[in-house]
Amino acid sequence: MKKLFIMLILAIFLSSILTAGGNTDGENIQYRLAHTAADGSHFDLIAEKFTDTLRTLSNGRFDGTVYPAEQLGKESQVIQSVQNGVIEFTIIGHDPLSQFVPSAALLSLPFLFENHDDAFRVLDSEVGEELEKMLSEKKLHILGWSNNGARVYTNNIRPLEMPKDFVGLKMRSPESPVNLAVTEALGGIPSALPYGEVYTALQQKTIDGQENAVINIYPSKLYEVQKYMSMTNHILSFVVIVVSENFWQSLSIEDQALLEKAAEEAVLWHRGYVDDLTVELTDAMIAEGMEVNYPQDIGAFRDATAKIHDQFVGTDISEDLYKKTREILGY
Repeated sequence: MKKLFIMLILAIFLSSILTAGGNTDGENIQYRLAHTAADGSHFDLIAEKFTDTLRTLSNGRFDGTVYPAEQLGKESQVIQSVQNGVIEFTIIGHDPLSQFVPSAALLSLPFLFENHDDAFRVLDSEVGEELEKMLSEKKLHILGWSNNGARVYTNNIRPLEMPKDFVGLKMRSPESPVNLAVTEALGGIPSALPYGEVYTALQQKTIDGQENAVINIYPSKLYEVQKYMSMTNHILSFVVIVVSENFWQSLSIEDQALLEKAAEEAVLWHRGYVDDLTVELTDAMIAEGMEVNYPQDIGAFRDATAKIHDQFVGTDISEDLYKKTREILGY
């Protein structure tokens, strides 16, 4: 009798889990959104914008909590947790996506896009749809793409006016094969480090410099441990709003539409905000004592990295997606 009672309680418990997993309309849904950027950074702001908008659109049914600054793990851990459905949402830079879908490295090809508007035309096309389909198969459902600035280099040794100035410099890049190849093509020594370890590595001089967008360099206070910033703008970066595919599939069509609408509003606000913020934070770092230079011969950087397109297209990156991208851009 006792055994039968225990089995009955267990059946009720499992039934409640399965019912909750359906997330039907009318239920209150609590979720977590984790990211690894600093508290108050533009990543944090778009995260708050998304959660606030979703809360408003759902009349409070969707109640999210944002966890910034690696509170729920380092970037790779957070992404894996989203894949597994342990964490419902994350907001990341696009670079790590190539670890799961190699063709996502298309977005990191040096000097492929003139500006973010051109890039968003590509992401809004069948190219973006195909990338999103491949990522959803890896349990990463893309809700929106935004602006993460243009990548520049900082270091403590000298201004980088020409590729030859990179020779001998150990430079951190994200764990993306294309980013690492760009640094190597320019003559530097690439080093893959999680972004949370960069400040200490620069402080201890285990690396000479790093590459990232202005809007991410400033909140991490890298100006405290770096002297020079060279505005190469070699790769455009993107912010990606990601929801666990498992969580997405558990929602009704109506609730999925709410998520898409909230992401659309957050992205629309964020894209314009980042353009203004880049100028503001560049000036702020100059005021902090950083020396900023604008290389006059960007063509030399473009030529030095042109071989990277050939290196990755047709192997890691789909040749068809690359061709369609160039067609959209009018190349």
